[in-house]
Amino acid sequence: MSATHGTGVIELYELQSILQERSHRKAVQRAVEVIAHLVPSCSVTLMTISLRGRLRIEAWVNIATSIIRRAERSFNQEGLPKNLADIVHTKKPAIIEDLSSYADWREPVSKTASWAGFPILLHGRVIAIVNVQTIEQHITPEVVTAIEPVVSTIALLILRYEEARELAVRNQHMNVLYEMAVAGAQATDEQDLQARLDHVLELIGRVLGYGHAVVLLFDPQREMLVLRANRGREIGHAGLEMDVHGHKGVTVHAFLSSKPVLVRDARRCAEFVEGLWPARSELAMPLLAGGHCVGVLDLESPKVAAFTRSDIRLLTPFTAGLALLIDNQQKTKQVHEQATHDGLTGFFNRRMMDEMIDMELPRTARYHRDMSLVMLDLDDFKAVNDNLGHQEGDRLLRVFAGCIRKITRSSDLVFRYGGDEFLVLLPETTREHAELFLKRLTDFACSELVTTLGRVTFSAGIASRVSDSSAEDLVKLADDRLYESKRLGKGHVTSH
Repeated sequence: MSATHGTGVIELYELQSILQERSHRKAVQRAVEVIAHLVPSCSVTLMTISLRGRLRIEAWVNIATSIIRRAERSFNQEGLPKNLADIVHTKKPAIIEDLSSYADWREPVSKTASWAGFPILLHGRVIAIVNVQTIEQHITPEVVTAIEPVVSTIALLILRYEEARELAVRNQHMNVLYEMAVAGAQATDEQDLQARLDHVLELIGRVLGYGHAVVLLFDPQREMLVLRANRGREIGHAGLEMDVHGHKGVTVHAFLSSKPVLVRDARRCAEFVEGLWPARSELAMPLLAGGHCVGVLDLESPKVAAFTRSDIRLLTPFTAGLALLIDNQQKTKQVHEQATHDGLTGFFNRRMMDEMIDMELPRTARYHRDMSLVMLDLDDFKAVNDNLGHQEGDRLLRVFAGCIRKITRSSDLVFRYGGDEFLVLLPETTREHAELFLKRLTDFACSELVTTLGRVTFSAGIASRVSDSSAEDLVKLADDRLYESKRLGKGHVTSH
């Protein structure tokens, strides 16, 4: 094929040699060299544009590497110049026959310099641009026609490479989503969820290329966003909390609006709040499951414009999977708590009492430890229900449960035995210390245990593993002593 107006001739073997190169990099480099031979005194570059808008010059000829890297940095920091932005927008080739008269050209040029750009498309999006720039002659439509066969060959190379790369990336994404689904099905408790969140966050960061990301989960009881997983930075603030009603910031906005929030430049965003480290751009993705937000995936970068709208599209299936993982674990936890805890007071139920005391008693006996059981109930509770209604009775039980909770230790176990009766298991506690426990409860609870019928007291019975070593059933003994206390009158404690 012959070319005109000072261009060279493309031989068929040259196109074949491009396609026969073993590596993608060598093939595109060979292609730009062929174009450079066609047009005298020209430089040629091939630049690719990622989904996230990042530009990289993959091959070049007749131009210094230092200039190439400087141009890359300029385009990525300041945006594409108008001639390239127009190609991305129109998806059509463009010619500037006289660069000296083109006002938007960034570098000084000679009077005879000219430029042509050729887009390469995939799925309707410009994924690469071939640039040809001359010094000693103008690029005319005829020169463009001569160059186009090589550009088409480059397009075939890039499309073949991109399709293979897309398939590999899609497989990676599917593997991550599969692992997330498996993690959601297998997460059994809070500690297990923590480990799986860390693992999933690491997968997302590694596969998608995000340097720093955190997951914050919503605690509906306290109405807080709580930091649960982190990738990319050491955080000494595990469990960091944000009040969703009183805290400002991009993360809270994403949670309250249930919509992604993109901050390209933190210095120009009134909602941005400086966090634990310097950041210049941020993307907060709400984690939505069943129509409600269970948390936020938050990405930050020290670079301006590190995130674009394409990141939102890219992350959407992953945030959906992450939300499902969290929602499944929370529902599993809720079902487990409903099976093991009393719904009114939050204490363990009677079924769990039987299991846990059967485990605890042999352990304390084996290691010769003290342990006390305290059985207690509210005096005249039936009168409260009969005269003031069950709603007031439930309120009184919640108040009493709250009083017990505030004076118990983390090692103590509290069970709702039935009705208004509670059993407290006190490890490493003698009978005398159990009596002190009840005195603290009396002093603490009296001011709150009040109805329109007057002040409400409680009675209690204590059984100790050491003091009552001959008893076969300490629970029954504590219960019997409770009834002995009630026989003696209101507010009594019987311990032997």
